[in-house]
Amino acid sequence: MMPLKTCAIIPAYNEERYISEVIRKAKKYVDSVIVVDDGSTDETFKRASDADADIVLRHPVNIGKGFALETGIEKALENGSDVIITLDGDNQHDPEDIKRLTGVLIDEDLDIVFGSRSLNREMPLILRFGNWWLCKSAKILFGIDIRDSQSGFKAFRREVYEKIRWKSIYYSVDSEIIMNVGKNGLRYKEIPIRTIYHCKHKGTTIIDGIRIFLYMLLWRVRG
Repeated sequence: MMPLKTCAIIPAYNEERYISEVIRKAKKYVDSVIVVDDGSTDETFKRASDADADIVLRHPVNIGKGFALETGIEKALENGSDVIITLDGDNQHDPEDIKRLTGVLIDEDLDIVFGSRSLNREMPLILRFGNWWLCKSAKILFGIDIRDSQSGFKAFRREVYEKIRWKSIYYSVDSEIIMNVGKNGLRYKEIPIRTIYHCKHKGTTIIDGIRIFLYMLLWRVRG
């Protein structure tokens, strides 16, 4: 059987400080790297191009993470990629974990694998309540048991993308993907990942949790 072709999608907005390092590390573990500069106002696009990403796409204005992911994934599928990996451009995720995500996906014949910050207990205390609330909501509303509802570090098969297409263009996209996993009965697993916060607490605050919960409830009502 031919080896599966892997592609890392990196949505980035004003990530000039870290994007080059993320690209260089990710290229060690995938066949191609696609960066989507979502309307950055800094040097993100130039740094990504100079770092030798295979494809660097650019939105003229900042539209949102969900839309940036769609742009990158569509290009990856157009280029024949079999497995899609998504990770953030701020170096929060360790690209070395890509091989663990893809290994579990393939070896256990799963549809999608989530990288979890919670399983390693690395999530800052200020973010834990919002995340806990959304994980409980996902369990109740969609029957999916997960510990990190907002992780952007994932690996999934190309054929799964047709089942988890989303309408969210902002950061609630991660919750909508989880909703679709539960709705479609996809085979999933969550594994611990290493996380570096770089002194900035990116994640789900209490306000974020309330806002995204309302989205989830609306998705459940709409079926």
